[in-house]
Amino acid sequence: MKWFLIDWLFGLLAAIGMLGTAGLSMLGLLTVWYWFKPPRAPNDASNRINNVTSWWIGLTRPDVLGRAYKAFRNDVMDNIE
Repeated sequence: MKWFLIDWLFGLLAAIGMLGTAGLSMLGLLTVWYWFKPPRAPNDASNRINNVTSWWIGLTRPDVLGRAYKAFRNDVMDNIE
C-alpha cells in the first residue's frame, strides 16, 4: 500500500511537471513567433530588432522602462483608472 501511494504521488508530480514545462515552452514559442513575424505596414525590418531589444531591456532592467513610460511608474490600479 505504501509503495502504491509513493508511485501515485510520483506520477502526479511528473504530470504536473510536464504540464508546467509544456506551458512555459508554449510561452517561449509564442514570444519567438512575435519577434519574427513580418511587421505591419509602416514598420520595416529594423522594428523587429527594436522589438527584441525592448523585450530584453524590460526583462533585465525594468527600472529603465519605469523612467521611460509613465504607465510603468504608476500602480496597476492607477493605470486602470
